[in-house]
Amino acid sequence: MGASEQTAKNTGDLDGVIAELGQSVDLDPAEIAKLVADALVGTYRRQAVDDAAVVQARIDLDRGHWELSRVASDGTQVPIPLRGDLARQSAQAVRTAVAERLRDVARHSVIREAELHHGQLLDAIVESRQGRVWMLRLGEHFGLLPPEEQMSGEELRLHQHIKVIVINVRERGQDALFVVSRSHPQLLNLLLEQEVPEILSGQVVIKAIAREAGRRSKVAVTAPRGDVDPRGACIGAKGVRHRAVCAELGSEQVQIVNWSDDVAVYIGEALAPATVLGVDLDAETRTAHVSVASDQLSLAIGRGGENARLVARLTGWRIDIAAPETP
Repeated sequence: MGASEQTAKNTGDLDGVIAELGQSVDLDPAEIAKLVADALVGTYRRQAVDDAAVVQARIDLDRGHWELSRVASDGTQVPIPLRGDLARQSAQAVRTAVAERLRDVARHSVIREAELHHGQLLDAIVESRQGRVWMLRLGEHFGLLPPEEQMSGEELRLHQHIKVIVINVRERGQDALFVVSRSHPQLLNLLLEQEVPEILSGQVVIKAIAREAGRRSKVAVTAPRGDVDPRGACIGAKGVRHRAVCAELGSEQVQIVNWSDDVAVYIGEALAPATVLGVDLDAETRTAHVSVASDQLSLAIGRGGENARLVARLTGWRIDIAAPETP
């Protein structure tokens, strides 16, 4: 193939690239034309280092046609032919510029979507594991579940369907990903809303949640109008609603307790399954001194102090539990 034939072939390739972009790229035509023009001028500038003249490019996307020209001192435009490697490099520069812009648009789209879905409950499919991070498919988007947002002891499986909430967005190179959580208390809140219509209607209100994700949680509920049993509504007939929530959380135990504006009563309810003999409140130190029978002491405190710790977080009071001394 002769030099003139090779030049024509390279130029034809550039024409084809421009025509294809005009037909297939989902960007404003004026933006595509500017990207193409900038790429052509930039490629020429990198090659023609001694050319200080003004260089312009005009693009016709419909025809797949382009013109590159140098503006002379008298204002006339002198066509610049693209030969050999310059034509090939120009075509590649055009492809690269448009691809980068599309990635930029996609990244900003993900960021906007993450902001719109912030705090929402979403269905996810486990795609892969990268070190300690799980990669998830969230409809048209991807998300990552970092170690600090995972449930303690939970072993996920590839292709497993799970529920997550969106808490952030993370830019990674030229991409953006949803950051999701399985450990956030809001996840439990939203699961209850999904299963308990009385919560959405306002008949039942969640007053507080204390959660040690993957292990145990306590949820305090009340009925402002007094027309339903709040705890019973959350548990459901034969426990069906409670089981549905727990099924989404693996081995995590979820305990529903009745909230009360009487703090002593509230703390007594929250310490269940232990039976409380009495609660003495020290408002100055915000400490609740709780009395339980000796056979209830370990149950009230819980393994590793877990039960008492959750009650303290649920109620906002320090919990001091003791059994009466035997005479």
